[in-house]
Amino acid sequence: MKFNCSKESLMAALSIAQKAVSSKTTMKILEGILFSASDNKLLLRSTDLEIGVEVTIPAEVERVGEIVLTASIISELIRKMSGSDIFFESDEHHQIKIECLLSNFTLKGLSDEEFPDFPEVIDDHIFTIDAAVLKELIKGTLFSVAINENIPVLTGVKIELHEDNINLIALDGYRLALRSGKIKNPVAEDLSVIIPSKSLSEINKVLASYSGDVVVKFSKNQIFFEMDNTQFTSRLLEGDFINYKQIIPGEKATQVKVNRRLLLESSERAALLAREGKNNLIKMDFNQDQLILTSNAEIGDVFEVIPIENRGESLKIAFNSKFLIEALRVIEGEELMIDMTTSVGPGVLLPIEGNDFIYLILPVRIAEEN
Repeated sequence: MKFNCSKESLMAALSIAQKAVSSKTTMKILEGILFSASDNKLLLRSTDLEIGVEVTIPAEVERVGEIVLTASIISELIRKMSGSDIFFESDEHHQIKIECLLSNFTLKGLSDEEFPDFPEVIDDHIFTIDAAVLKELIKGTLFSVAINENIPVLTGVKIELHEDNINLIALDGYRLALRSGKIKNPVAEDLSVIIPSKSLSEINKVLASYSGDVVVKFSKNQIFFEMDNTQFTSRLLEGDFINYKQIIPGEKATQVKVNRRLLLESSERAALLAREGKNNLIKMDFNQDQLILTSNAEIGDVFEVIPIENRGESLKIAFNSKFLIEALRVIEGEELMIDMTTSVGPGVLLPIEGNDFIYLILPVRIAEEN
């Protein structure tokens, strides 16, 4: 194998390919990235057997070939090289010579024969979505997935498709996050899959530097995301997701309109002391025109007053400060609605208009105060 390519393009491709390299494995081959040169292109491939990445960049190929190089070493080596173009040449013993200006390195690689094949792209279903929309959907739900693996499907995010609507849903038993958006081509039938949270986190990192359309293809067991020169794949989780629609209350006794920024800033201040307490909770007293927000700990107390519009009954309730703050941080817009039923029923955060998001948080039970 003999080729040369741009250092800048290679560094960008390595940065993406590293996201699927296995960090904990007994298979040395999975610690590497496959370099495949042909047709004046360099293809980089990586996998941890759950997710996989392929990135293609232009290259001047004199002799085709493939080799696997340890990801951490080749990435750091290329990053520290000077010059704009890098030259590679490997031999039949899987040794590769790398040159850039006055620098000259020789690395021992591995045969490509043991490297796992990239899953066959099966496009039973396909849709296109703007990268900016997908990033917002992921950002708005990923934090609510379950960490505990007792119920495996809850460690993933459910993707629902209906006509040109897409929903992402995550829940962990204490809270629920639902974000809605639009896809560019309506689907012919209602569809849903569950993607592991780790996979969604890694695709989100790839999307960070990408703008444009993302083509999504999926079958029963596998999902593919295509972005220009990058293809990302993940296995899907099997099993039935919890019927989240039954969790969202259909009635409300208290409906509050509040400024999101004021509520977030007050909650963050109250959380400073709440973290010192046993339950990490903040207490909220919803009156007709103001919300009194408090937290208590051995080192002190917090007392905050926020103006609100209450269209229902007064209510005292308490929430885990972490859950409330994480939801408020990903909500856009100046104001939001909070629907509640009782002090032991969930609080539901909703947009003033539309249905872009639903955040449901279970309350923390507190002793009645005299």
